[in-house]
Amino acid sequence: MITLLCLLHAFTFPTAEAKGFPLHRERAETLKWQDFLLVERRDQTRDALDRAEYFVPLIRPLFRAEGVPEDLVWLALIESSFRNHVESPTGAVGMFQFKRETATAFGLVVRGRTDQRLEPIKAGAAAARYLRYLRGKFASWDLVLAAYNLGEGDLRRTMAARNSLTWEEVRPFVREETQNYVEKIRAAAIIGNRHLGNLNPQTPLRHTVLKGDTLYSIARTYGVPVDELRALNGLVGNHISPGQALTVPKAAPKPLP
Repeated sequence: MITLLCLLHAFTFPTAEAKGFPLHRERAETLKWQDFLLVERRDQTRDALDRAEYFVPLIRPLFRAEGVPEDLVWLALIESSFRNHVESPTGAVGMFQFKRETATAFGLVVRGRTDQRLEPIKAGAAAARYLRYLRGKFASWDLVLAAYNLGEGDLRRTMAARNSLTWEEVRPFVREETQNYVEKIRAAAIIGNRHLGNLNPQTPLRHTVLKGDTLYSIARTYGVPVDELRALNGLVGNHISPGQALTVPKAAPKPLP
């Protein structure tokens, strides 16, 4: 989950981002967490992968546009199992588990009845911006993920106290959840990429709401369940507004003229 980000300020983004995020497929710890996800949490992982079929093709380009390794999109499997309407005991909300302060710092509106942390595409774009910001502060993507989970300030203080520069050096001194977090995401990426590769998922459609449209009429037009339409767009009820862009599940046919 994401903890409080104090102040967003100017930074320079290192060219090291191009090196990506190696998955270390044969490393014992990565294999251990693959077994955990596929055996101990089999049902939850299966459900998460079903949801990922919709969301990952939409969110990957957002990560790519920010120079963030696309495999990091799978952190949503660990954070929320790709669920939109989930809230942690500490107030982190949505697929990417943003707290209010961090969400607003990276462009999401959290005000009154509007909470864009529940909108998967907007939250995904904010997560990509946040990860890019963290990569400007830390020397590796492993440290970036640790900061995403533990909090930028907490990780920086621990590194300073232990005179640590790398993830390998600081890892023994952070909480167990954060120690395991990075390798869980590697395992999720390996499993998720294999799953989507076998399916060859298509890009979902986009529908702009017209005057007179209802969620039910749109669902009928595209031949999709209303519940899926709600889930894919982070909708709590049935309210939609003209001009609103909705994502339509990938298997839906194009509407008739």
